[in-house]
Amino acid sequence: MRLPLIAALCAVTAGPALADYSVALTDIGKRDYYCTITVELTNNSDTVLTEINAFFLNHIGDEQVGRSKGASFMNVAPGASASATFETPNAPCSATETQVESYQMVIGACRIDNAFEDKNICVDRMTLTDPFSSAVPLN
Repeated sequence: MRLPLIAALCAVTAGPALADYSVALTDIGKRDYYCTITVELTNNSDTVLTEINAFFLNHIGDEQVGRSKGASFMNVAPGASASATFETPNAPCSATETQVESYQMVIGACRIDNAFEDKNICVDRMTLTDPFSSAVPLN
């Protein structure tokens, strides 16, 4: 009887755990006809993140207004961060256009340490900051 109670109390007092991977937008730019976003991924786990390959779906409200090219975060050591630039052709990107309001991250590959993992594992271990709305696996 005491062991379940102790475990429950520990879970309540421990507070929320930091996600293994956190994603933040660090820059928005323009290159030729591409709207670019620079995204930083931080590895908060104790294992090397070998690769997350992803692309982003750009949204204004509920409408998808673009899809970026893919890019990868490679060999991110525990406690370290890596940046990747994602380019979306012909997407709204300047102050004179309606701005993209949110981005959905679509994960195409997930490698932790030396093994490919189910993409859902990377999705489940990730936290995103605004304006990222969600992360989903590529099916």
